[in-house]
Amino acid sequence: MNRALTQTWGRRAGRELRITDLDDPELVERAGKGGDNAAFAELVRRHQGKVRGLLLRLTGNSTLADDLGQEAFLRAYRGLVSFEGRSRFSTWIYRIAYNVFLNHRARNRELVALPPGFESCAAAPTDELSPIRFDMRRDLAGAIVALPERYRAVVTLYYLQDVSYPEIAEILDLPLGTVKTHLHRAKKMLREHLRAQGAGQAAGDPSS
Repeated sequence: MNRALTQTWGRRAGRELRITDLDDPELVERAGKGGDNAAFAELVRRHQGKVRGLLLRLTGNSTLADDLGQEAFLRAYRGLVSFEGRSRFSTWIYRIAYNVFLNHRARNRELVALPPGFESCAAAPTDELSPIRFDMRRDLAGAIVALPERYRAVVTLYYLQDVSYPEIAEILDLPLGTVKTHLHRAKKMLREHLRAQGAGQAAGDPSS
């Protein structure tokens, strides 16, 4: 394991405190004001998977999602000193990633088409997910890529990233009512897609 990510940071509750024990605000403080690269590396480690997941579902292209994700974290690194902590770091980095996507879309009018077999790779298994729950998330991820673009980010953030309505509104720079409307309409489309695929029950019908 990288020693920079496991070095000691004093003591807490009678034990050695490592960088992996710090919460996001503490890491932001060290990385932003202290210029600590190891602290920022830990922030990247914690959040890069979900940022990549959002970008993957927006672009439908694994390589592009990686490139945009790297750009998003580079922007975050450069702007961290001015981050005031009014929102969570996760909300802030999602917002940056979404802006990076919008900038890319403006430069490239035609987004990359969703590749064949994307449904099978849209959600990667994690140690925390049982095989059944992983299948549910995979089915839902596959249905999300079939949605119109304006709904993909809302649904991905809400269903797959567990982001709240107010945070989604902040990330996407949308009125709260618009977020709820998008989600309501997307639910109907998801139900239809999942039922057509015979996955309505398996994916935990998003109508609830």
